[in-house]
Parts: sequence; C-alpha cells; structure tokens
Amino acid sequence: MQVLRIILVGFLFSWFGLICMLGNLWFVPIVLLRLNRVQFFENLSRDMVYLAWKFFIFSTEFLGYLKYEFEDYEKLKNNQQKVIIANHPSLLDVVFILSKIRRINCVVKSELAKNIFLSPAIKASNYIVNTGNMNLLERALEALKKDNGLLIFPEGTRTKDRINFHKAPFYIAIHGAKALIPIFIYMNPKSLQKGVKWYKTPKVTIQYRIKIAQEIKIGEYLSNKPQSLRVRSLCATMNELYQKEIIC
Repeated sequence: MQVLRIILVGFLFSWFGLICMLGNLWFVPIVLLRLNRVQFFENLSRDMVYLAWKFFIFSTEFLGYLKYEFEDYEKLKNNQQKVIIANHPSLLDVVFILSKIRRINCVVKSELAKNIFLSPAIKASNYIVNTGNMNLLERALEALKKDNGLLIFPEGTRTKDRINFHKAPFYIAIHGAKALIPIFIYMNPKSLQKGVKWYKTPKVTIQYRIKIAQEIKIGEYLSNKPQSLRVRSLCATMNELYQKEIIC
C-alpha cells in the first residue's frame, strides 16, 4: 500500500511538471515579446495559472492523494488593495489559494523565479519576487496602489516546528493596504514539509482544511500610533494568533 502511495506522489510531481511545461507554451512567448507589460496579457496569464492550479488540485483529490475543505473562499473575491497572509505547512499552499482567487498578485520565493517549470508563469503574470530588499517593498506597495490583491506567506518558507513571521508583509500592509486577511491552513497528517523528502508520504489520504479569519481594517488598527509601532504590533499579534491557532 505504501509503495502505491509513493508511486502516486511521484506521478503527481510529474503531472505538475507536465502542466507547467504545457502552460509555458503560452507564458514563454509572452515573456520574450514583453507582452506582460500589457494589462490584458498579465490578466490572461494569471487566469491561466488560476485554471491550471484548479485542475491540478482536482487531480490530486480525484486520485485520492488528498481531500480538502476551503471554507467561505468567496470572501476572497473582493481582495482589491488587501493583503492576504497564510501559514505555510506544505508545497501545495500557494496552489490551493491561487486556484481559488483569480488575478491576485503574489510574492514568490526568489528560487522559484529561477525554476525552469515556474519561472515563465511568474514573469508572465508579473508576480513579485521576494528579493529581500527595498525592491520587494516598492513593488508590493505599487501593486496595492493598482488595486491588486496581494498574497504573502509571512514565514517566507514552509512551517516546521514553530511559526515565525517576518515583518516585511506587515510593513506592506500598514503602508499600502486597506485590510489584512489572515488564512489558516490545517494539514493532517503532515507531508511535503521543508526538509522532508517527497517520498516520505503518509500512508493515508491527507486532509486539508483552509479557514479565512476576520479581516483587519488597516485604517482602524492603532491609527493614532507611529507607523513603525503599528508594523511591530501587527507582526507580533499575527505571530501570536497563528502560534495558538495552528501549532497549539
């Protein structure tokens, strides 16, 4: 039985790669011709990502690798000038969320921007690469000014034993967003975590539950305090909230 699970995971990794390569037949010309500078092509590229990931998640559920419940995801449709954050237990987290929200912008790891499978989609969709410097903050704030919704994983990498959010996402939220929307991702049993080999897969179907918390109106959050204090406070509050909700 475990051998079949490993074969299934190997197939799904290959299937993911094939979907990416087929998508690149669209994304590569967009990037080479610099058509991603045109709003129409940026939107169309993000729609392609949305549909591709929706199909991939359907495939994983249909083949019995996982089951998931995404509660009230319709709340995320109105995401203009809002920052959406989430914990990061597995490789599939961004796929789940991008498969439910059309045309949202996203901060992605710099390593992914060099990945042969994902780089063309990232560039064609004008997703923001996490460069770890002021360029990240400037691009994120500019995206919010253009009424983009912005998905960020504040840990920057996958959760292991303790959630530790960085301050940059909350700086972005305080300085440019109308609201912050926290998402809780629960996963049982754990799989596809940081530092764990892909073939170390559970013997049972993985259960995901994704819950949207009450959004925080940025304009009302410690509005009489200095911006630097608001950023630190929001970061500390979210760290504490996620630590209690997810780890404990």
